[in-house]
Amino acid sequence: MRWVCCTAALAWLLVAVRASADDAGVSARQIYEDACASCHGTDGRGAPAGTAINVPLPDFTDCNFITREGDGNWRYLLAHGGEGLGLSSQMPGFGDVLTAPQIRATLDYIRAFCRDPRWPRGELNFSRLIFTEKAFPEDEAVLFEDFTKGRNGVRDWSTEVLVERRVGPRGQVELSVPVVAHDVTNGATTGGVGDVTVSYKHVLYADVPSLTIFSAALDLVVPTGDRDRGLGDGTVSVLPGLLAGKEIRNLVIQGEVRGEAPVDEHRADRAVRYRLAFSYPLSPLRRGVVPSVEVEALQDVTARQHNLFVTPQVYTGLSKRGHLALAVGAQIPVAGDADPFDYRVLAFLLWEYTDGGLWW
Repeated sequence: MRWVCCTAALAWLLVAVRASADDAGVSARQIYEDACASCHGTDGRGAPAGTAINVPLPDFTDCNFITREGDGNWRYLLAHGGEGLGLSSQMPGFGDVLTAPQIRATLDYIRAFCRDPRWPRGELNFSRLIFTEKAFPEDEAVLFEDFTKGRNGVRDWSTEVLVERRVGPRGQVELSVPVVAHDVTNGATTGGVGDVTVSYKHVLYADVPSLTIFSAALDLVVPTGDRDRGLGDGTVSVLPGLLAGKEIRNLVIQGEVRGEAPVDEHRADRAVRYRLAFSYPLSPLRRGVVPSVEVEALQDVTARQHNLFVTPQVYTGLSKRGHLALAVGAQIPVAGDADPFDYRVLAFLLWEYTDGGLWW
C-alpha cells in the first residue's frame, strides 16, 4: 500500500513539539499541524506541489487506505521512518522527539480523517489460519498446498488458488480453484481441477476498543471436478458460516461454525464444522512470527460420525511490511468414530496484493 511520506527536513519541527509536550494542553492536532501538515495537508489529502516529495502522497480521508493496517505497522512507521518497512526514506522517524503516548495520539488523529465508521480497522485483521476463516474482509491472493496420507495407501495432493477481493466497507468476495491429484491403492493416479468455490463474507460487528469482530459467510461449491476420478463431490453444496475474532492481552482467539449442505446427499454428506483457534503474535508488526493451534470438531450428520482434529502451525511475514507471508502446519486426528487419514501436511503463501508487489 502507499504509505505516509515526509521529507527528513521536517524532523526539526518536532523539537518544538517535544519542548511543548510537557504542557498539559498539547494536542495531537498540534503535533500533526506542526510536524505533518506541511507534507500531508491540514485536511490529510496531501500538501500542494512544492514539498520536494517524489513519491505519491496518500489520502488520509480515504477510509479504504487508512483502515487497512493495524496500529503495529503505523506506530513503527511514525517512530522509525519509512526505510524500516521498506518504504520511502523521505518519511522520517519521530521516535526521538515524540513519546509513545504522543505517537498513539497522533495516529488516532490521522485515522480520524476517515469519517465513515463502517470500515473495520486493521487491528481486527488477525493473522490468517490454515482452516479457520478470519472475519476481516481482505484483498488477498493465497496459494494453498495440501498433502494427505490416507488409509489403505491412498494419497491426495491439492494445490488451491484463492483470490479475495474486498467489496465496500464490510464485504468480500472470493474465488477458490483447486487442482487435485488422487493416488488410489492400485497405483493409478488421477488429476485435474476439483470443485470450484465462490464465497461472500460480510462483517456484522467490528469494535476496536474491545478488539472484537463478527462476520457471516456463504460459500457455494460448484461440482467442476470429476467425482468418478476422485476429484470432487459431484454435487452443488451450500456452506453458510459464522466467523469471529477477538484479542485478549495479545492472545488472539478466532472461531468459525460452518454448515455443509449438499443438494444430493447421496454424493456428499451433510456436516457441521466447529473451529476454534488460538494465536500468540510474537511482534506487533505484521511481519512477526505467529504460532497458532486450531481445534476442529467435525459432525458428519449423514454418517452420524464425529471427529476431532488439532492443527499446530506457524505463520511468518516474508516482507518488511508483512504483505507477503508463509504458514506451515500439520493436521492431526485425535479422536472420533473413524480414522480419516494417517497424517496431513499443509502450507500457504499469502500475498496482500493491494499493499505491494511480490518483490517489494
